[in-house]
Amino acid sequence: MSSETDISALYHEFADALTEVLAENSAGPARRGRLARARAAVKKHPNYNEHEYFLAVETAFKQWETIQNAGV
Repeated sequence: MSSETDISALYHEFADALTEVLAENSAGPARRGRLARARAAVKKHPNYNEHEYFLAVETAFKQWETIQNAGV
């Protein structure tokens, strides 16, 4: 991804990829490559902000919690 890519879109992609990995179960392996690529893109972006990165992680956990509660 280029440095012109909107950082908020990268945070969103990272959160979605992390949610996917967290939601992995016996159905099969998660797409960890997607997570690694999304994390790398966020970390090397010139507008990277650690606070926003942690918010993306928190968003992923909230999405995962919603998935877990829906399955109950």
